[in-house]
Amino acid sequence: MKLKMYLIVTMAALGGTALAAPYGAPAPAGYDGLVSVQSRQLDAVYVRPNADLARYQRVMIDPVTVEFSKEWDRSVNDPRYTTRIRPEDARRIADQTTANLDGILAEALKSRGYQIVSAPGPGVLRLSPHVTDLYVNAPDVFPPGYTRSFARDAGEATVTLEARDASNGTLVAVVTDHATAQDMLRLSRATDVTNTFWFDGMFKRFAANGIDALKNSPRT
Repeated sequence: MKLKMYLIVTMAALGGTALAAPYGAPAPAGYDGLVSVQSRQLDAVYVRPNADLARYQRVMIDPVTVEFSKEWDRSVNDPRYTTRIRPEDARRIADQTTANLDGILAEALKSRGYQIVSAPGPGVLRLSPHVTDLYVNAPDVFPPGYTRSFARDAGEATVTLEARDASNGTLVAVVTDHATAQDMLRLSRATDVTNTFWFDGMFKRFAANGIDALKNSPRT
């Protein structure tokens, strides 16, 4: 999977911007009325034409939603393994992996001059964070001392921020990116603590790039 991704990225780089979405192309289904804006840091940025994102100075943040990759569910519950990850284990792993994302978003917003509020109103931007395709390479599900897990990276996920006008619910922008939680050069011990640490690093990069994209998006 990593090799295929590397070859695709290399081909895109050699081909210049020919494979990139053209400026102003329609967004995918589900984001009706939005158009794409090219970004070097994110997989995709979509904005509503003539939306003035700079006028929003206050932000409210919805709870994070999380969805595992279907491949992850099949992998960790492979019938060749005697141990299964129960639904409650999966829920705990999802909660632990994304536990700090809302705080990371809040800190990135505040550092860029936004005020965090808890209720909708005029001039308030409502952000809904979603983590999808979550794949945790070495989930820590065994009792301490029972076994040890090692991995080259903690995993990967797609992170998306949907931005709406809080007063009327209009979707004004979407930023999304798929990334790996720390590629390592060698195998390292994987635990709940290390997995959360590396995913937090990935979330911080996304928060910085995503909020900058919202703040600096041109009016199309």
